[in-house]
Order: sequence, then structure tokens, then C-alpha cells
Amino acid sequence: MKFEKKQLVKWLKLTKVPRLGPSKILKLFNQGFDLDTIFLLDDDSLLRTRCFSESMLPDFHQLKQASDENFLKVIEECEQNEILIVPIIDSRYPSFLKNISYPPLTLFLKGDINLLYETKVAIVGSRKADDAAKKWTYNLAQDFVKKNIVIVSGGAIGIDYSAHKGALDANGKTICVLGSGFLKMFPESHHDLFDEIAKKGLLVSEHLPNFPGSGVALVQRNRITSGLSNALVMVASGERGGSMVQTKMAYEQRIPIFCPKRDLNLLPNEGIPQIINEWKGKEIESSKEVLRNLIIRQDKNQDKKYESQLSLTDL
Repeated sequence: MKFEKKQLVKWLKLTKVPRLGPSKILKLFNQGFDLDTIFLLDDDSLLRTRCFSESMLPDFHQLKQASDENFLKVIEECEQNEILIVPIIDSRYPSFLKNISYPPLTLFLKGDINLLYETKVAIVGSRKADDAAKKWTYNLAQDFVKKNIVIVSGGAIGIDYSAHKGALDANGKTICVLGSGFLKMFPESHHDLFDEIAKKGLLVSEHLPNFPGSGVALVQRNRITSGLSNALVMVASGERGGSMVQTKMAYEQRIPIFCPKRDLNLLPNEGIPQIINEWKGKEIESSKEVLRNLIIRQDKNQDKKYESQLSLTDL
């Protein structure tokens, strides 16, 4: 499915309506309406959808009447920078991502979109990881990509960087989920990494290209990192911070969670006991335990998250 510019303008306007979140938008389109029809509905018809309340109507009307100029500028910036805009109603939007709590309304993508449908493992962890943890991460990522597993991470310093580099250096594929727009990617020291991922993997964001990022956005992107993945490996984590938030989100999404055995002494590891005891994290020494779990779940589920099939010969 490909949306014309006029339709994308309407989509971007619709997503700006306060309190019209993903569940309501999906409900609206499941009733058989398309973008053009929604913008032609009168107030009574909008209210009958049970997706709009009376208090939402003035905001929607204001957005309908707003100039298209700024929205067209966003679309043109995306075209100029080879950024694909994929609304949640687009057939290319990963169906399993729709099932997470508050899925992103729009995905902005740069690179190989087909990686969204491959088997994926998220490898994440502390920005303050020690050298041993980063080396273990690098090697783990290489082991996975040799089995045609796509590595998902967040492009941050520390564990994220090691995960992406391990995949790329082994000629594998990796997905980077950003907490900013593509024209404001950070950290700046990783721009070479982001460029390489755009050419050999996939960059993902839910934000407009010029969004500079924020602390809240970095936390929110965690739900996408795990939501895209078949499993998550938390390499190193303190008792608090973004790594623990990420692990909790993965648990709530029913994503299998793994962490290195504590006797490997990969630091920081203060959060590992909680990951094991509260969020059912399984201790591992290598990729084999994760692959075995993926094969079992693949055989049980046979869903789109497993479009690239694994077999016992991969162990």
C-alpha cells in the first residue's frame, strides 16, 4: 500500500487530534472508512463511530482547516532523505507491533523494510557497561547474525553500540530504534554507525524527522525495541534506569527475556536478580539457549514474527 501526498497530509493531521489514540484510530478504520471519507463525515457520523467525542470535534475541524504547508514540508523532507512513512493502517506496518500497548501511530523508516518481518533478537543494556560486557555483546550479536537473526537495539553508547557493530562486522543485519527524528539523531558520535545501519540495515523512529529527542521519547522507544523482537537479551543493568524499564516492558509484552549468567561477572549486574526473579529472565552463556527458545516458540506460534524459519540445525 502506498499513500499519495494528499492522503499522507490527512493522515498526519488525523494523528494530531488529541485523545484519538491508536486503539480508536484502528477501530475507526476497521469500520470500513478510508481517510478521504473520514474527512467528509459530518459531526453526527463522527460521533456514531464512537471514536470521537463532542469535545474532540473542534480540534479535528481545526486540523482539517489548517494549512497543508507544514505537513507537506515533512513529507518532502522524508522524500529527500529516503525516509519511508508507514501509518499503522498501512499493510506494511508489522501486524505484531499493533498488538503492543500503545503502538506507534506512524513508523518512519530508512533502510531495508523487509527486516521488520525477519526473526529478530533485541540486545540491550547499560550505557555504562564494562569492557567485558561490551565484548560479550559484540560476540553474541555475531553469533546470532550467523544464524540469520536480525539484531535490534537502540543506538546508544555501551551495549547498544556493541550489539549493532557486532552484527555489521559479521555482515549481518541490524535494526536501530531511535528516540529522535532522523535529522536529529544522537549521540552525534554515532553518526557513522547510523549511516552504516541505514545502508545495511534499518533505522526506525516514530518521530517526525526534525524531532530532537527527549528523555520521555527515549523511554517510549523501548516498547518498540522489544515489540519488534522475538526475544530480548539484557546484557548489563544496574538496579534502576532505562535498562530496567526496557526489561519490564518486554515482560509486559510477553517477550522472552534472557541475561548473561551472573558468574560471567558482566558489569553492571545489580539489576540481574530482579530480572530473573520478577520478570522470568533466563540466564545464558551463549546464543544457543536463545535460539532453542525461538525454535520452540516458532513451532508453537507460526506467526509473522517468524517469517525467516529456524531449525534445530541452527543450534
